[in-house]
Amino acid sequence: MVRHCIAYGCVNRSNKPECSKLSWHSLPINNAKLLRTWLLRMKRKDPPVSKHSYLCSQHFSEDCFKRCVGGKRYLKSGSVLTRFSFTPEEKPKRKAPVDRSAADIPFQEDGFPSFITDKAEAAKSKEELLIEQLKEKEEEVSRLKECLQVQRKELEEKLFEKKMKRLEQERELRKELESTLQHSLFNIDNIKSNAKLLRFYTGFPNYEVFSTVLSFLGKGAASKLVYSNTEQNDAQKREKAGPKRTLSVEQEFFLVLCRYKVGLLEEDLAARFRISQSLVSRIIIARTKFMYYQFKELDIFPDRQIIELHKPACFTNKYKGTTVIIDLTEIYIEKPSKPEAQQLTFSTYKNTNTLKALVGITPGGSLCFISDLYGGCISDKEITSKSGFIDKLQQGDEVMADRGFNIQELLASKGVKVNVPPFMNQSGQFTEQEMVATRRIATLRIHVERAIERIRNYHI
Repeated sequence: MVRHCIAYGCVNRSNKPECSKLSWHSLPINNAKLLRTWLLRMKRKDPPVSKHSYLCSQHFSEDCFKRCVGGKRYLKSGSVLTRFSFTPEEKPKRKAPVDRSAADIPFQEDGFPSFITDKAEAAKSKEELLIEQLKEKEEEVSRLKECLQVQRKELEEKLFEKKMKRLEQERELRKELESTLQHSLFNIDNIKSNAKLLRFYTGFPNYEVFSTVLSFLGKGAASKLVYSNTEQNDAQKREKAGPKRTLSVEQEFFLVLCRYKVGLLEEDLAARFRISQSLVSRIIIARTKFMYYQFKELDIFPDRQIIELHKPACFTNKYKGTTVIIDLTEIYIEKPSKPEAQQLTFSTYKNTNTLKALVGITPGGSLCFISDLYGGCISDKEITSKSGFIDKLQQGDEVMADRGFNIQELLASKGVKVNVPPFMNQSGQFTEQEMVATRRIATLRIHVERAIERIRNYHI
């Protein structure tokens, strides 16, 4: 590559034979202050400033060079060029002043000496040079300002991109934390996809049944429940806006079912759902009353056609006319404080205080009748008569029960047959036919005991 010197008036090139001993030095682009000094000393307008611009060694004094290494010459740090074609290497000696007489001084036409004009022109040229240098500096300052603005804009864009990237990362991290926290919470959203857990906590086989029951209860009506233990007759007080509900209707229904099915304590439910224990108590009380009045209107006793449609073969072959299988179940309660209540609730069969209910199922195994709760002292015949069970039966129906149900006379007047195991005769032994009948009824009546067991699995 041919190198040429950019100094004013210098014609040296690296391909000339007489320039073979010269060294070539690039401009100090990385040192703005030194570069400005070099440019001012070169006295060139718009000199090329790049890494391919060079100055030959003739423009530097010998003091500017380091010791030669391998025949190459290197400039010292901060060296300044001093030799140019318009700068003599040595100043001429000052001549002795010559005494001129007034006759020897040339005059101009206007009567002033000629040297006055020369000084004025020199001052004028110096002023023009200073103005030109000032303009160059102003142009350089404007270029530096533009460069600074461009760099500032690039820096602001980079900072903005970093800020947006950091915000995006924080947003993603927040979403991950919220998702992790949501998955760690105990609620229906994290349970509904697991049928086994849903059955364990609610008793429902899947989420579809859970949603169907909730829809039957009515989400709109359930959302307007007033969780208060005191009666409020004033309509304005009921419509008064209160604090926003912490849990949704679906979550509150799930909470109540967890209390019924698993028997979780109120303190445990408060910790699981992150609400106060008092709010858990109010939710359970209000929703229990609400579900009672809603389900009370639903008649679960099916028609005879539906019963015949779902009747298993074991009933069709042996007890074809069976409509319902009934049995009694008792629930243990605390001993009442009043003697009258103790007498009414004492069960001689359980030898403790209980509440008794009549339960009936269809031959297909579904619950079709559940009576109100009565004191444990009530007899099977009396609870059958008072519970309203007889009103559900029609002429021609058959009822299967345990031998303790002495209700044949009650149902005979309505044309309903009762299938119970035969009683022991006086000999103390069953005949072969009685043993077969007892075994057949026991194998079919076991289904009602299984249904009762499913009810008793609710630990409330």
